[in-house]
Amino acid sequence: MKKRPLCLAALFLTLLLLALPAELWMKASPLPEGRGSPEALTGEICGIDPGGKAVSLRHTNVSDTGIILVYFDAETSFSIGNTIRIEKNFEWKEPEAPANPGQFDARLYYQTKRIVLFCYAEEAVLVDGKVRPVPQFFYRLRETLSGRCRAVFGEKYRGVIGAMLLGDKTELKDETKEIYQKSGMSHLLAISGLHVSIFGMTLYRLLRRMGLPFWAAGLPSMLLVLAYGVLTGMSTSTARAVLMFLLSTAADLFGKSYDMLTALAFAALLLLAEQPLYARSASFLLSFGAVLGIGLVYPALLELFPIRKKRLQAILLSLSVQLMTLPMIQNFYYEIPLYSVPLNLVVIPLMTALMLSGILAVGFSFVSPGLAKAPALFCSLIMELYERLGSLSLRLPGAVFHCGKPETWQLVLYYLCLGAFLLWRFCVRELRKKRTARAAALGEEEEEEEEKRPEPNLRKRRILSAAGLLLLILLLSVRFSRGFQFTMLDVGQGDGLFLRTAAGTAVLVDGGSTSVSKAGTYRILPFLKAEGTGKLDYVIATHMDEDHISGIREILEQSMRPGSLKVKTLLLSEQALREEKGQELYRLACSAGTKVQTIQRGTVLRDASAELRCLYPEQGEEYKDTNGSSVVLRLVYGEFSMLLTGDLDSVGEHRILENGEITDCQVLKAGHHGSGTSTSEEWLAAVSPKLTLISCGADNSYGHPHQETLERLARAGSEILITKDWGALTVRSNGKSFHAEAFCPLRRCTAQSAVPR
Repeated sequence: MKKRPLCLAALFLTLLLLALPAELWMKASPLPEGRGSPEALTGEICGIDPGGKAVSLRHTNVSDTGIILVYFDAETSFSIGNTIRIEKNFEWKEPEAPANPGQFDARLYYQTKRIVLFCYAEEAVLVDGKVRPVPQFFYRLRETLSGRCRAVFGEKYRGVIGAMLLGDKTELKDETKEIYQKSGMSHLLAISGLHVSIFGMTLYRLLRRMGLPFWAAGLPSMLLVLAYGVLTGMSTSTARAVLMFLLSTAADLFGKSYDMLTALAFAALLLLAEQPLYARSASFLLSFGAVLGIGLVYPALLELFPIRKKRLQAILLSLSVQLMTLPMIQNFYYEIPLYSVPLNLVVIPLMTALMLSGILAVGFSFVSPGLAKAPALFCSLIMELYERLGSLSLRLPGAVFHCGKPETWQLVLYYLCLGAFLLWRFCVRELRKKRTARAAALGEEEEEEEEKRPEPNLRKRRILSAAGLLLLILLLSVRFSRGFQFTMLDVGQGDGLFLRTAAGTAVLVDGGSTSVSKAGTYRILPFLKAEGTGKLDYVIATHMDEDHISGIREILEQSMRPGSLKVKTLLLSEQALREEKGQELYRLACSAGTKVQTIQRGTVLRDASAELRCLYPEQGEEYKDTNGSSVVLRLVYGEFSMLLTGDLDSVGEHRILENGEITDCQVLKAGHHGSGTSTSEEWLAAVSPKLTLISCGADNSYGHPHQETLERLARAGSEILITKDWGALTVRSNGKSFHAEAFCPLRRCTAQSAVPR
């Protein structure tokens, strides 16, 4: 580090930014509480998204420092630099902070781009027609090239080639994106060092081979790479790659040596100085981590395992990148593609041919569509091979390991141990250098003998090193059980309840929302991934309202895809199976390979640690009201118990009490989102909950939870936690006592209660 002070400075700054609260660099909302929304929005366009349906505004009348992203219903004809005004038919929305574990942090993502507010509008009027020529030129060029990609490549491939060449993912299909992501090839879809090196180094080496001097070859290459970065949007990984390429080429021009790690540190310092929030960005950490794996881990492993064959060295290089980035992948994506190393050994060497043929196809299309067919066909064949190999890898046994989100102490311990390994190899290397220098002073023969002399106990050290690294990976992936867990997810206006027994049985009770789009895809599934849940033993739908089953439908649809979470058994009531939505869910489950069984009063699910008993509805009865047929479940784990009531109303509550069922519990899930027609005084007198959890959306049109319900709960002496106030609510128990945790990125609360022995 003495020779690389920039590396030390970059490491210290990154760790400092990770340790400090992110809110220090978060821009405040331009719409604070207590102030009415502006009647109009005026600002200068500083960027236009591909397709022209979204523009970024700066210097607005709402925010002087932040950017407002405006979405229009149709493509606009504005240019970058125009000042526009929106006066009617528009609405505001702020980037959403996560309300559940595992949920994507949209607020942090958009804050890194300095976007503080969304605006949805139908139209805008031009106030000032001034145009910024350079950004507008690159925007038009990108749109032209995107149009050529659409014209040259078929519908199946245009989205992939657009992402690979231009960073434009607007036409990339979700199914294709998922194959690349789950198989470990998603880095091919992001403009990164691989793409930049193909563009820049290909031209640079070509010009040098033509006999041009360094400056004549270097300057055009540097300008091309810089222009390519601007053209593709200059993402974090692209900016890192562009800066490192410029430094590498500049070193050649001035006859200086190039140090990859110093260049990497310089790029990190520049980016972090420009935006400190990058330190928490997945793209920043993974991009820089991959290069660190090449620059730090690979030399250490190659010295310990001196391999001469290029193919084996490529495997070692890929493993080095994995060792450095594995904790980051687990921390951000909660799953590991187990066959990504051998898969990338095949696909990465083909990337140069793919990009060059894609560039030729687009270039030839300007001259003649016929000339573009041959390179386009060759490029399409490679993309087809990519997709087939990715799909094949996902069909192999254990293709995706659902590792879950590691604990902070696991991440810290992993990198400390990896750092200790690298420090050990550095010390060994320095010791050998000193011995070689000492031998050089004695004579040439002694020097040669010293260089050839093997490291003492090398075989033993190799075995111990390999075993240590393997144990380190296993430690990172181990999830430690903390007994029984119940989580009421914040799905807006709806229900999504997850419970996992101490014995490991995973159950989802309901999953849906009427206020959140794709709650299953963006809230429930990410939570399950973060929990390391690759399989649900049971999914129970209490009744067929959309706010209870829309997410279940999404989960079953996605379970048909390779490498996705699987559902073992779906439980529906007889009433649900008589309804159209229930029959649709039944057919979907059968298509996904999920068993379907009925659940009614008396049904018991039991494992080694807990029992889940159904108290309602009655077998053979028909119910006119959907809510009145809700499945009611009572869970018992040792001396701890809780009650889940779906949308059951007071009539159903009375029926359960008439049946003489045991209903007392420590934790109650309030019926029907805290509606006044549920959670009656008679019910509360029998249940006597110490804690009541309510699931509902903020500012819902039903007024949930109703004030009379809250008052009844207060009179019953129950503590109350509501998802719209605190996000996801988690209850943990050891079978004797329990405690509740409320998830909120800006606030934390803990409600605790003990069960009498």
